Amino acid sequence: MSPWLSVVLFGVAVFGFSWLMPKRGQGEDRAGIVGEAAYDRLLEDLEMENRELVDAVAKFKDEQDETVRRLGNRIVEMERQMKLWTDQQFSAPAVPSLQTASSAGSPAAPVTVEASAIPAASVEVPEAPAPAAEEQAGVEETDVPSTSIRVRYAELIAMHDKGRSVEQIAKAAGMNKGEVQLILQLARREEEQLA
Repeated sequence: MSPWLSVVLFGVAVFGFSWLMPKRGQGEDRAGIVGEAAYDRLLEDLEMENRELVDAVAKFKDEQDETVRRLGNRIVEMERQMKLWTDQQFSAPAVPSLQTASSAGSPAAPVTVEASAIPAASVEVPEAPAPAAEEQAGVEETDVPSTSIRVRYAELIAMHDKGRSVEQIAKAAGMNKGEVQLILQLARREEEQLA
């Protein structure tokens, strides 16, 4: 083959190859359009996921608020029941003595007791106690040790009367501060009730 024929064939091959290749401007435009569309779709997906996440967090917060509200109501109800029970415990001994005083014929001041304050199952007052039951009750009262807070925690109350702080008493007695405060509060209530 002659050299000029080789150059011509080489030129035709380069021309054919360049004609078959896509143009750079069109390829970049098409890739840019595809890239932008993919980027826009990605942003839309991220925005949708963010909205779903915000909705889920808001729903979770609402559920937590509802739970906190329910637990708060439950605590208030339990405190009310505890106060009612405590009042009932302090007023329960007065109910049988009031009935025995009225059955003996002595006049007594009218006392109002709410029906809901004393549940029927917890306090049962017999209408006519048998003499044997009264003798047993007298024996049981002498056998039962005193449950006075001052007697049970005399050492603790003595430290408090000496002016020691709740922290010092708790440390000396090996108790929690809350327990010491509760015992002192119950002792004060007992004193007020006896006074």
